[in-house]
Amino acid sequence: MQTPCSFRLGHLELMIFSDGYQMLAPAHPMIGPYERPDYIQQALRAQELPTDALQLDLNILLIRHSDQLILIDAGLGQEDTTGGLLPASLSAAGIPATAITDVVLTHAHTDHTGGLLHPDGSPVFPNARIHLSDAEYNHWMQGPPDFSASPLDAATGLKKALTTRIPEILSAIRPQLRLADPQATLCDCIRLIPAPGHTTGHSMVEIFSGEETLLHSADLLHTAVLLQHPEWGMFYDMDFGQAALTREKVLQEEAKKTRMTMTYHLPWPGLGRIKQGSAGFEWEPVIPSGK
Repeated sequence: MQTPCSFRLGHLELMIFSDGYQMLAPAHPMIGPYERPDYIQQALRAQELPTDALQLDLNILLIRHSDQLILIDAGLGQEDTTGGLLPASLSAAGIPATAITDVVLTHAHTDHTGGLLHPDGSPVFPNARIHLSDAEYNHWMQGPPDFSASPLDAATGLKKALTTRIPEILSAIRPQLRLADPQATLCDCIRLIPAPGHTTGHSMVEIFSGEETLLHSADLLHTAVLLQHPEWGMFYDMDFGQAALTREKVLQEEAKKTRMTMTYHLPWPGLGRIKQGSAGFEWEPVIPSGK
């Protein structure tokens, strides 16, 4: 179990927990589905990453703001045996699941929402308000989504799994769910930033305290390979072209800033800075010194 990574942003106390990881195999076409497999394998080897499968870390941010305890996403939970570490990690840090007041979801994929439910369907965070962009909710709940712009369009089994399990989870959490405007300000310290493409309502989260900000980029980056090749994308991008445009735009914007960025899937704790490199962009990991 990872020891939480703790640091401050203005008057906010932030902690990053691990829910474990998710394995996606094979690495191609999960990354660069429209590229030649040897290009993808060469890029993975250059980053000293395995070429057979992708290990995606599940980095969960906790924000302590006054009497609020806010999670950004909830992890994979019991959807797979490689996840589900979050409740025990919180408990080890003295934070019972019942103390969580809010969960802000960046989107509805099960590696972000599966941790909201126990296997029997009961809530893991029974006292929490759960916030989700109304665009994302409607994307999954108003009939089957349009997969025609996604590599998923040819993957009947994966499409069925997504269009079955995600509505089940969203229906189960409906009593706790608070639908938000795609550009809403939440909990007096969070701004949702639309980042469409990965899903229709995919949101990044900007955490702020005074003039200090931290961008949680959600599923903008599933692997560091996409920093050098943002156009390669990944298999689960619902609108593949839009996701590539969003990724390129955000990377350009963040490379001009000096602030830390958090990623959901890069190696734990997923904190770093995006910099302009000689070929595309580069990731500079940051390990905070503490509180």
